[in-house]
Amino acid sequence: MNPHYVKDIKLIEGVQRRATIVESVKDLHYDERLNIPGLMRVDKRRDRSDLIETFKILNGNYRVDKDLFFVPDDGGRRGHSRKLFKRWCRLDI
Repeated sequence: MNPHYVKDIKLIEGVQRRATIVESVKDLHYDERLNIPGLMRVDKRRDRSDLIETFKILNGNYRVDKDLFFVPDDGGRRGHSRKLFKRWCRLDI
């Protein structure tokens, strides 16, 4: 993972952690303080937004070729047609 990415997440999480410390709930654990206003940790919020964007791409809400991001379904797989398969990446360095 990119070290700048980790640093940014820690900074944002620190701001959120300090913002949830108020006199009435300062003794609660951080996760419990987040539950009171209905917030979630930064990493969970990013995962959720990634899932929402994936859903929108697959359902045609954007004018984006979904085959750029996902392997198209060849019909030979069991189950439903919305299975996601990440493309393999190869680098010649």
